[in-house]
Amino acid sequence: MAVVFKEPAAQEHELFVVGMGEIVVTASPDAVLSCIGLGSCVAVCAYDSMEKIGGMVHVVLPNHNGSPGANHAKFADTAVPLLINEMIKKGGVRRRMVVKIAGGARMSLAPWLRDTFTGGTIGRTVKFYIDTGRVTVKTASGTAQELK
Repeated sequence: MAVVFKEPAAQEHELFVVGMGEIVVTASPDAVLSCIGLGSCVAVCAYDSMEKIGGMVHVVLPNHNGSPGANHAKFADTAVPLLINEMIKKGGVRRRMVVKIAGGARMSLAPWLRDTFTGGTIGRTVKFYIDTGRVTVKTASGTAQELK
């Protein structure tokens, strides 16, 4: 379940913080979906620009281990299909969806992990603006950059 915070009234956006292993899909044009402090995890954002439906999942691990009762939004191999299917349920069309991915930082100094991660070594915050489909990534020490 996502936690809802209201940003200052001047911005008039509804911020949904997507926690580890969580998924949020919405057609609300005022919604901003965000993964805050994303480290080695990955944020997957999908958007149907015609229907203005977007979703984000905060993926923690690559593969579901098959254990019953596991949270399917936590694993990449089950979370991405879950995200797409939830968007289709809300009226999204698969062929129109654009997917953007951010994260995968190497947060451990273990030498055997050196070539495992691709997202640098700094945590980041990802924001997905449903009204436009814009996705920004801001590193802990940097400025927000838009993903193209």
